[in-house]
Amino acid sequence: MPEDLKPSVDQIKVLSNASRLQIMALLLEEERTISELAEEIGLTPQTTHHHVHQLLDAGLIHVSKEETRGNIVTRYYDVEEEVLDSSEVWDDLMLEEKKSYKIAALGTIKGMVNRSIKNIQNRDQIDYEVGWVSFKKIPFTEEKKDELDKIFQETIEKLEGLTEDDEDIDEDVEEITVMMSTLPG
Repeated sequence: MPEDLKPSVDQIKVLSNASRLQIMALLLEEERTISELAEEIGLTPQTTHHHVHQLLDAGLIHVSKEETRGNIVTRYYDVEEEVLDSSEVWDDLMLEEKKSYKIAALGTIKGMVNRSIKNIQNRDQIDYEVGWVSFKKIPFTEEKKDELDKIFQETIEKLEGLTEDDEDIDEDVEEITVMMSTLPG
């Protein structure tokens, strides 16, 4: 892995918080403002601002653009790097830090599920399958990691192919979030 894509132990510690992981997940999709992030994850703008600045200070995100309307400056944030592989520094983390990271990852998933449930509740009916979750434990070897990298890349390419004809899709069509993840243990 290139050294500039290898997260530090301190960056992993910053990500050991479900709200910050949710912010990162949203910013991986597209750039957003603090107000947009706050609305999507259900936090106050002040709390979201706090988490965004911790991510900024850790070098995980950056201000991608600023827009000025009158006296108001709106900042958009984006992920600094598109790939963060925590496995490179996993052994350097203490047990409590590893636990915090796992709990934060699960909290992120819970937040996404909660948002999905809210979306379902706001509809009058559900006329299609909403989604699924699946998991499989595999041995963590260099060979398996390389195989997973290939699977992830192939899946990302296939998902990108699904968005190529987006101009032909009605604007009122809802979106779904596809999430791929590896978690230690």
